[in-house]
Amino acid sequence: MQPFSSAEERQERQELIRLLRETPPELIRAMGEQQTLEAVKWIAGSVPFYGRLLAEQGIQPEEIDSIAAFRSRLPILDKHNTFARHTIQELSAGGHLDNIRTVLTSSGHSGVFSFGVNTRENLLRSARSIDTGLQYLFGVDDHPTLLINCLPMGVKVNTNATFLAETSVRDDMVFALVNKFGPEFEEIIIIGEGSFIKKIIEDGQEQHGIDWPQLRVHIITGEEGIAENYRTYLGGLLGVTDFDAPNGKIIGSSMGVAELDLNLFHETRETIRIRRLAHRDADLRKALFGEDHGFCPMFFVYYPHRCYVETLDGEIGELVISMLSPEMKIPLLRYRAGDIGKVFEYREVVATLAAQGVDLQPDLKLPFVGVYGRGKMLPTSDGPIYPEAVKEALYAHADIAATITGNFRLRMEQGSAVLDIQLREGRRSAPRAVERFLAALADYSRVMPQQVAFGDYLSFPYNMSVDWERKFAYL
Repeated sequence: MQPFSSAEERQERQELIRLLRETPPELIRAMGEQQTLEAVKWIAGSVPFYGRLLAEQGIQPEEIDSIAAFRSRLPILDKHNTFARHTIQELSAGGHLDNIRTVLTSSGHSGVFSFGVNTRENLLRSARSIDTGLQYLFGVDDHPTLLINCLPMGVKVNTNATFLAETSVRDDMVFALVNKFGPEFEEIIIIGEGSFIKKIIEDGQEQHGIDWPQLRVHIITGEEGIAENYRTYLGGLLGVTDFDAPNGKIIGSSMGVAELDLNLFHETRETIRIRRLAHRDADLRKALFGEDHGFCPMFFVYYPHRCYVETLDGEIGELVISMLSPEMKIPLLRYRAGDIGKVFEYREVVATLAAQGVDLQPDLKLPFVGVYGRGKMLPTSDGPIYPEAVKEALYAHADIAATITGNFRLRMEQGSAVLDIQLREGRRSAPRAVERFLAALADYSRVMPQQVAFGDYLSFPYNMSVDWERKFAYL
């Protein structure tokens, strides 16, 4: 099968990967900071609402001549003071919607819808970025690849380097594609939300006879972070015996924000290895990530030439992201992503690993970001219970993980913490499931729920009507 991309496109990707491998991390950072300062000027001059906002606050764009000034003087944006307050024209470069090709809505989970508006040029830029990542991780230029996009809500994957199928959350379509087209390709990449991917892999094996270990299948999860034990469980179903194998199957994750970009951050083989080491080693976990809740944040790389990333309120705080591409139709500076995170310089991570006895120098000289989620938890009189801890415990035992959908609800009832867990359709709970789950949860949480119930699929009372289309509310 012939490559899907032109020779020029493949060469461009290889050159960018080479530069990211060979350029000193300090230079990558400095170039990104320079692009950040330049973005202030052109966004203030071309986006009506932003020019007015700076003028109202007495800020001249040329006064933002350092990253210190950028961080101390420019206002913080969010959904409420942008999309809820202004028209799309006012938010758009040039003050018009000329040349737009696509619109992507956010989930609306916060109560306010935001929008990612793309021109043809921006879609091409997005495809170049995604395809570079796909080449680096999976070698798609060298291996004909079937990419199946299972993301919900019409989320598109812009790629010109793979054979693309978009199924949304239709599992029957996924099974048909794997069975009919899988043998024609050297590898398959499945992209989707973690719980839906779990359903695909389990049902594909149990009900459709798909022999996943015999196929070269990679997984990319989106929508929300994954537990490290989830990765281990899914790896068992896919036949992954060594997560550190240089050319092995990858179960990875990426993070995007609809109104910014769908691939802001992503894992690499090295970040996966680092997170798995920290998952098993409390000292390394604390050295890397600070306060130890017993579980690891997601750990990604990001590209300083595409976005500037900072945190509010100290080293660990809410992530604030600035998009830098002049091709963006709605360019947003210092935009609150809603997630708690921490930014790491490349050499900082290498030094921390070395101090903990880990000899690992990531291939790409990019900075990192740890993403802790939304910081939501169930407050109890004894302390908080985090959904991330529950996720780790649910996947700690493969036989328990095999019985659940991944959905659960933490709540307070008459002063007691209650945890309801949804079983898969037609499944019963595993032997001693509650006892073994609580024993596993003790490794990830200082506080235990007083009541735990594994409930029948159809009688589970939460979010049953949405059928994988919306983010699940764990609290």
